[in-house]
Formats: sequence, structure tokens, C-alpha cells
Amino acid sequence: MNLNISYNWLKSYVKTSLTPQEFAKRISLSGPSVDRVQEKSTDFGNVVVGKMLEISKHPNADKLNVAKVDVGKKEPIQVIFGQMAVLKVGDQLPVAIAPTTLPSGVEILEREMRGVKSQGMCCLDSEIGLSDQDRVTFFPPEVKPGTPIAKALKLEEDAILDIEITSNRPDAMSVIGIAREAAAILDAKFLYKQPNPSLAIRKSVIPAHPEAGIHNAGSPTKLGMTKKGLPLSIKITEPRVCPRYSAIVMTDVKVGASPLWMQQRLLASGLRPINNLVDITNYILLEYGQPMHVFDYDKLLGGEINVRKAKKSEKILALDGKEYELSVDQLVIADKQNPVAVAGVMGGELSAATAETKTIVFECANFNPVSVRKTSRVLNLRSESSALYEKGISPENVTAAMLRAIELAQQLCDAKVAGKLIDEKSYKYKDREIILDLERVDSALGVKIKPAEIKNNLEALGFKVIAKRDKFKVTIPWWRENDMEGQHDLIEEIARMHGYQNLPTELMSGALPQTIATVNFALEDKIKDALVGFGLTEVYTYSFISEKQILGAGLKSADHIKIANPLSADFEYMRTSLLPGVLQIIAENQGFFPAGRLFDLSQVYLPLGANDLADEKFKLLAVCYGADAEGMAADARGVLDGLMQRLNIDNLTFKKKPAGSEIYVNDVKLGEIKVIDNKILSAFGIKKAVAAVELDFAAVAALAKSAPTYRPIPKFPAIELDLSMEVDNVITFAEVANVASDAGAPLVDKVDFLSVYQGEKLPEGKKALAIRMVYRDLNKTLELAEAQIAHDKVVAELKKSYNIVVR
Repeated sequence: MNLNISYNWLKSYVKTSLTPQEFAKRISLSGPSVDRVQEKSTDFGNVVVGKMLEISKHPNADKLNVAKVDVGKKEPIQVIFGQMAVLKVGDQLPVAIAPTTLPSGVEILEREMRGVKSQGMCCLDSEIGLSDQDRVTFFPPEVKPGTPIAKALKLEEDAILDIEITSNRPDAMSVIGIAREAAAILDAKFLYKQPNPSLAIRKSVIPAHPEAGIHNAGSPTKLGMTKKGLPLSIKITEPRVCPRYSAIVMTDVKVGASPLWMQQRLLASGLRPINNLVDITNYILLEYGQPMHVFDYDKLLGGEINVRKAKKSEKILALDGKEYELSVDQLVIADKQNPVAVAGVMGGELSAATAETKTIVFECANFNPVSVRKTSRVLNLRSESSALYEKGISPENVTAAMLRAIELAQQLCDAKVAGKLIDEKSYKYKDREIILDLERVDSALGVKIKPAEIKNNLEALGFKVIAKRDKFKVTIPWWRENDMEGQHDLIEEIARMHGYQNLPTELMSGALPQTIATVNFALEDKIKDALVGFGLTEVYTYSFISEKQILGAGLKSADHIKIANPLSADFEYMRTSLLPGVLQIIAENQGFFPAGRLFDLSQVYLPLGANDLADEKFKLLAVCYGADAEGMAADARGVLDGLMQRLNIDNLTFKKKPAGSEIYVNDVKLGEIKVIDNKILSAFGIKKAVAAVELDFAAVAALAKSAPTYRPIPKFPAIELDLSMEVDNVITFAEVANVASDAGAPLVDKVDFLSVYQGEKLPEGKKALAIRMVYRDLNKTLELAEAQIAHDKVVAELKKSYNIVVR
């Protein structure tokens, strides 16, 4: 997981004077890796604070206005603007003075608009890169006209750090987490302070209502105010899945745009500012690594929050605008009647805070990572929150995150606490301790590190250390409880803090372990080397395939093993053939490689029984694609013949099938050779012909020989007779060669492919196929008349089998 954060934001929690590049280098050596540093400039071009002196309608355009603007020069400039905002005389806002280029790349030039000169442009925040919202930033009167925007907004040069966080470190997936790491690595001061907002309940402006807890359609009523504030009850029926749930009611909320500093920090991290309420929850997500949600209090039926499993066929309209049907094993947050959020994944649209919201409920909770992961995958619904919960964040993170949210709501939304802070926990936190053997540290790292250094480094990371002779008793901080299992994890912390670059480097000594060579491994290499030598490319395909791929390949899903907990619908079944995966590769790459030769040597998984493991068979699939069916069939036959020659397997025979031919040696079936049906190709979106050879590796291995069987050079010459015929398009050369070899036996030495033709001179559905029959008698010189008799038998059998017409 990668985290993009503002370096200035990070420096608010760790005291450092390093440049972003130096910081990235130091941190990457001993902590999370910084993949990229992106400088963020404060150069807005010639954009300054402009004061509106005069505003009038454009004489020749109803929707345009003309303004005289003071930009700090001797004379004001004239600017034409549209309906971007309700501007009035005295307003101060960003103005681009022509000629200049905005950060977005837009060039501003002096020009006439319907006969009136414009010497600049009034700028929206989105046009100068302050935010992605089409709004105007206004400046107070004390800001002098002509002041550069960066100076007026007190913006500093910044950099965005792209940091890679490993999945076992959810504590570091936040600004505070990275700052804590950086403070330890850099031996710098950690500037974090626990938030301390006022939790005193203020008297609400909302009057008590006689129908408290009842909602009317289209006009929800308010719950009655009491001395203890607005009522809110929390009930957790699934404490094992939700060990902690914290909530608070706040009222008199003023919803609006977030301050510029918050918007810029969110944008730097790839999150779009919405409004101050939503932005606070996203800000906490980034700052503390703790997902939060905000409900509109008036939309919670009965003033209740129930953490429960969903009811059968219950549905929720989520914030992404889609409706999801829930199952009984999925955790939801519900009011008195209906789900208002999918726990740990996404909130509901109907209970969300809007611009009209006055009273809110902040939710900050912890959910079981397995439950969140399963729900997210089944619903195919991902969010920033689910990505964090899936990693296993500590429930102890809730306290500070909730206090920070209350603090920001009071500062940015003028919100008042309207109820007590509710904190339901089903656990009692207990510090975990690990005994660290110092001798084990030296042995594992190959270098002796001073106990004082070990103690100092661990304490800098937040561990508590008590020395006991040659052992340390180490107390794990709550934010590291999920990834610290034993002393081996502590040793890793010691190593990285000491510096991997400072550990000794030595070549291994002693005897190398002997590998056990097997016949099958050697044969695999031999087959792969041969196929690569023939010009084929090896591919690796997934063992899991989708039902769509199974049906597209002409197979039945019932013949496949179905996965109980698939990663997604694309990986629902175990493959019984390599063909679907390879066809998918051809489909995805045909635009870049319109012709090709591929092979895959992997396992397939055949069902044995209800409670048995799969029967794993090793298969070889070689495919040729990119031209007509006949040419691809000839290529596939060439691959087969060449491979059999390399493996010294003789006496191939073929048995015709509706979808191709089965390959035999004596009575042993090796596999199949076929041209893939056009219906299958269409299902995968493949536009060219594909021919395939599929072999059983075990059968091939049993017949393969390390050396060829000796055959003396023929003493007697051969007679070659060519045969040109008209035959149906669907008949392949391999099928013709198989029939011809059998019909002319024992005199047929081999059958060679010469050419194929399809065109206007032939009847529809026909092609001209030319082959060369090679006849030889191993015991004497073959007479032409004898060869002709065998040849006539071949022609007769081909007419009988395929209704050929000799040309």
C-alpha cells in the first residue's frame, strides 16, 4: 500500500530541517521506502491579489461583466469576467495579469472580447491549482492589492512523498505513524500531542419535540434535548466482530468549504475535498490511519445505532450511489430499522451529512479485518476505509482519532458538543511483553550491538524496555501489537535501526546443499528448450478461472472444482484445461502481437470426489495463431513433429474426432491436435485462427527416450508422388496425412505438406491441398508400378473418407 503525504504536514509532527530528498534517503534505509519525491511549487505565475474598483455590464454581451481592478500598479487594469461568482466592488480575489501562464498551463494574454479589452483574468481556485473546486478565494481588506498569491496565502514550498508501506505495518499508514518512525530513525523530536477538545455539553438550539424518535416522511423530526444532551444509544450485538465503537452527537454545525490548508493536504494525498464535515473524516483517515464516518443525526431513526449482522435480503444505498443486497453474515451499522452503513466499508447515502445538516453523529470504531475483507470482496465494494481495516488496525487508535475529529469540528464547523462521548468496548487492553535474548540478537545479525544502543532504539520506536542481565523485557506499544509476535520481530527492528548498511557482509562458507535431480525436471527443461528453439514463447496462466472462460472454451462448469472463497468472480474455479487461460492471453495481446506461438507447461486440477483433493495432472499446451486455419494446423503439426523428434518418440498415429484428432503411440494416448472452433474464438474475442496441441506430460514422459532408436540409412531409394486435391475447408492436412499413411502402409515412408489454396477459382467451402507421398520398400528397390498401386489405394481411401476431387 502506498501513501502520498505532504512533507510540510509530516514536519508538523517531527522536528527536522532535512530537505525532502535527504529525508527520503534516510527513512528508506531504515524504515518505509520512499518511492518518489514530487516537488510542489508555489509559483503561480503573475497571479496577484486584485481589488475590484468598478464593475459594469459588458456593452455587447449580456453574460459578461467588465471590472476595473487594482493590482498594485499605478493604473488599474481592465478585466472581463462571466458568471463565476457574485462579485462586488471591494472584493479582493486572485487575478492573473496578462501576459502570464497559469499552473494548469493555460496562457493568459491581453485580448479584445466583443470590442472591449481584457488585460487579465479573475481566477477560480481550480484554475490556479489551489484546489479542485470551482470556487473563489477572497482576501481580507488588510491584504495589499498586488501581493503575490503565494505570499498572501502564506504558502510554503512543499513536496509530496510517495511512501510504500508493507501490509504488516498498518500503524505506519498515516502521517503520525510515519512521523513516529521518522523521529526514531532521525533521532529527532516527535511533536505529537494528544488532542484535548472541550467535551462540555452545550445547550442545543434545537427545541425538544413531543414526537421524539419518530420520523415523518419528507420532514424528519428532531429528538428531544435533555440535560444530558441529545439522546443517542449504542448497541453492539456482535462484539467479536466490532470490539469497539465510539460516537458523539454535535450540533449547530456549519457546513461549508474546508480551509485551504486542509484542502491542499487532502489533494496531496489523492483525496478530493468535499466539505468541512466529510473532509474532517478523510483528514483523520490520513493523519491517524483511522477510518471515521459522519451521520446526519436527524436521519437516524429513533436516535439509535445498532451494530448487528444484516437481515436476509436487506439492502442499502451506499455513498457510491449503488444499491447493495446484503447477506446475513455481513456486519452493518443500523438505526432503529434500517442499515445506515456497511461496517468498515462504506456509509449509506440516506443517512449521509449534507450541506443542510445541522446535527451530526461522529462514528469511530474498530472492526474485525477478516469480516471487512470478506464483505468488501463479496460486494465488490472497496474504499480507503476497508483497505485500512483489512490490515488489522488497533482498537486503541479510536480514542485519539475521535478527540481529534471533535477538535477539528469545533474549529472548522463551529460545532457544539450535544451529547456525551459514548465509547463501547468489549475488551480490556493489556500490555503484551516479549523477552529478548541479547545473545540471540548477536547470533542472528552476525554482529555485536551494544545493549545500550538496542535499548535506546527500541525505546525511540515506542517500546518499553527493562534490562535483566543478558535479557530485556520489552513491552509492546498498542500501535505495534498486531505485527510483533516474538523476539525475531524485535531483532528485525534492531537491525533496521542499526542500519542494514552497517551489518557485516560476508560470503557464505561451507558445503553447498546438493540438489536432487529428477527425470521429470530434466524433461521439463528439455521440452521448454525445444519449444523455445522452435520460436514459441512460454506463458504462465492462472490456476483459477472464471465461469465465463469455462463456458467460452466449450467446457462445463460442473466438471470443475469450485472455490469456496474465491478472490473474485474471475477466479471462481480450478482449471481442468490450460486452453481457457492461453486463449485469454491471445485475446488480450492480439492487438500488439497479431500472430504468435505460445506454450504453457502447467498443472490442471480434476475433481476426484466431494471430500477429496484434486487430481493434479501436468499438461503441455502449444498454440499457433495469426493466419488461416490450414496454415495454423500445419504449424501446430510441425511443432508436434519437431517435439516428438527431440524426445525420440516414434510411430505417431491419429484418430479423427469431431473437434480434431487424438494423438497415439501404439495404444497410448498422448493428447489432441485441433483447430479451435470459431464459436470458442468468438467467445474470447479472438479474430484469427488458432490451432492447438495438448499433451499429457505423464504419457509423454513415459515414452520419451534419452537417445533416438537406431535406424540404418535406407539402402534402397524412395519414389515421390505428388497429389493435388479439392477438399472441404474444415479438413486439415494432419487428418489427410493420417488417412494417407494408413492407406499406403507399409510402403508410405512419410507425407509432406506442399501448399494450400483458397480462392475464387474453387467452389465455395473448398480448398486445393497439395501433398507429397514418399514411398519406400526397406527390402528392395521399389518399382514405380508398385508405388502407383499404393498411391491409388491412398487416393481411393481419401475419396472415401473426405470425398476429395483429384486435380
